[in-house]
Amino acid sequence: MRAERGRRRVGVPRTLPLVIAAALASCWSLPAAAQQVRVEPNLQLGLTWSDNVGATSSGKESGFVAEVSPGLSISRQGGRISGRLDLSLRNQVDTADSGRNSTYLALNGRGEVEAVEDLLFVDFDAAISRDNPSLFLGRSRGDALNTDSDNEVRTLGIAPRLEFRLGDTAATLRYQARWLDGADTLSRQRLGQWSARAGNATAFGYLGWGVDYTRSDTSYGSSGSRDVRQEVARATLFVNVTPQVRLRLIGGRESNDYALRRGESGSISGLGFDWIPTPRTSISGVSEKRIFGRGHDLRIEHRGALSAWELGWSRDITSSLESVLGLYNDPLFRQLYDALETTVPDPVEREQVVRQLLQALGYGTAGLRDTVVTNNYYLDRRLRAGFSLIGARNVLSFSLTRSDRERLGGVVAASPLDELAAFDRVRENSATLGFSHRLSGLTSLNAGLTRSRVRGGGPLAAETRRTLFSLGLSTRLGPKTTGALSYRYQKAAGSDRFVENAITATLFMRF
Repeated sequence: MRAERGRRRVGVPRTLPLVIAAALASCWSLPAAAQQVRVEPNLQLGLTWSDNVGATSSGKESGFVAEVSPGLSISRQGGRISGRLDLSLRNQVDTADSGRNSTYLALNGRGEVEAVEDLLFVDFDAAISRDNPSLFLGRSRGDALNTDSDNEVRTLGIAPRLEFRLGDTAATLRYQARWLDGADTLSRQRLGQWSARAGNATAFGYLGWGVDYTRSDTSYGSSGSRDVRQEVARATLFVNVTPQVRLRLIGGRESNDYALRRGESGSISGLGFDWIPTPRTSISGVSEKRIFGRGHDLRIEHRGALSAWELGWSRDITSSLESVLGLYNDPLFRQLYDALETTVPDPVEREQVVRQLLQALGYGTAGLRDTVVTNNYYLDRRLRAGFSLIGARNVLSFSLTRSDRERLGGVVAASPLDELAAFDRVRENSATLGFSHRLSGLTSLNAGLTRSRVRGGGPLAAETRRTLFSLGLSTRLGPKTTGALSYRYQKAAGSDRFVENAITATLFMRF
């Protein structure tokens, strides 16, 4: 399974600099009265000591890794433009091996522009990150030392949409363009997706209607891999049993050519429901007969004054183009961010608190924690459960994920780090437990524990079991300065074997 990593570099989409420039310019494009803009330069200094810098099973070497990362954070709320963009120039120096020194631009941003009032909107997102794309080999995801150039993943998304109403009928027409590539893991991929929907769930009192159509075209540039297409059309009849309960009858047709031997077209038929027993609780589910078998999506969400609960179960076709969406779209990030709204109303401070909690759980900025980075489309079966409990000084969070990804058709493009090219099927179970305690108004204690097991099946087989534990103390040293000291223990067993203990000191300053 282990293979030498090449140094092939793939350029970012040519439109990425334009998106960054547009995001920066948009902060000042409307009158000051309609906007709340924050522009904050920052600087992060870090020093990590590890007893196994190379994360190897033998010949372990200890050493220090120093980091100096200047950055810029831009956010805007209010008016017709909203969003956030974080840029940093990460520089790491490894005293044990200068070959592991790295310098690269890290970027994470998303936003929305209301170009024409109540009619034309444009969503955009962009990310550049380095994190371990492998679930089987190397360090845990989210480890700050995952800065090898072969681990770089770049994404860009632009999605204009029209929203309008014809009487009581709401309609949306949307085009989404997404680019994804990686230094040594991915072929350059581009998704062009048209979608249209219209409907009125209460058009005839107890009855309503809805129609939607989606066409997705995925191309792989000059890699030589064939382009693929999916089309899905549905019609839905809504039955409004009560103001809180709505049933759905679904019919439609779909086609795709993701699998050469199984690509086909067929009908869609299914049932669904929506139930809102209280203003804080929503339960929805749908089950459909699809060309790949039975597809389903069940979601249960509850938001209490000091808690958040979530349960999800799904089976559908997806790809890295659709699932690598950055940290802001991670389910646990959203769960914690929403749960802390009443206790930490300031959005910037709340995001910082959530990032500290996720860092203790091994999350990085890439949002890759529960994602397979692959060139192939795959059938994803997923079960997710989680909760967060918020107290006056404590936050306790737990999440459990079981996923089963099965590649559709043959290998699109061979890559030593594409695990759905090496395996026909990848199964993963993971559980995370996080705890944060405010020792005072300035100091917090954070702890996290993650256990995971991943198995690859097919002509090749592999299994890796991981344990990650972290304990950290962070304190506000000044109005715009934060210091932190943390200990991390991680262990891998199975296809990859290593144990590491690391201590990290960081200083983060905003200007």
